[in-house]
Amino acid sequence: MATDAPPPGSNVIVMAPSLSDEKREICLDLQDAGPPERLDVLHVTYSDTPTELVSRWRDHHGGLPGRMGIVVVGDQPGGRSGDDGVPENVFVTTANPNDITGLGMRLNNYLNDHDDDSQLVACFDSMTEMLQFAELKPVFKFLHMFAGQLRDADAVSHFHLDPGAHDEQTISRLKPLFDDAVDLM
Repeated sequence: MATDAPPPGSNVIVMAPSLSDEKREICLDLQDAGPPERLDVLHVTYSDTPTELVSRWRDHHGGLPGRMGIVVVGDQPGGRSGDDGVPENVFVTTANPNDITGLGMRLNNYLNDHDDDSQLVACFDSMTEMLQFAELKPVFKFLHMFAGQLRDADAVSHFHLDPGAHDEQTISRLKPLFDDAVDLM
């Protein structure tokens, strides 16, 4: 199921089971926002290693984007910046899942270094995992701020959520943050 990248300045919620192959394919399709050499890809992950993300990108798109940043939230094996198989134009940093402010600072630092001549593309994987470490109210405030920053930077961005892991009230609270939705349920 191929999905076109949304227009610049838009945020999309991807509602799909966390571990589905279809979710991963949609994620990669949504990041196809131009020639790879003109892309600046920011990937926030709670579960994948930098090596896995780089490998999946190469398998799907061929060459790597001009610039790629990976923020590994939590302690995954291979999550450190010295990870084997991560090229030099891929910047890896880590964040503590219990520190939303620290995560926001890392994302802000990456966005401040963005070159306006490239297309910023962002993937946040996932809100479901973020909600395992924080309450809905601070998560909503963080996502509202981050989605606004991405919109202001004309980014093409999407955020993952596993609707099977949340009640309808949580989903209804988060959905208005986004311009569009891809529902794979």
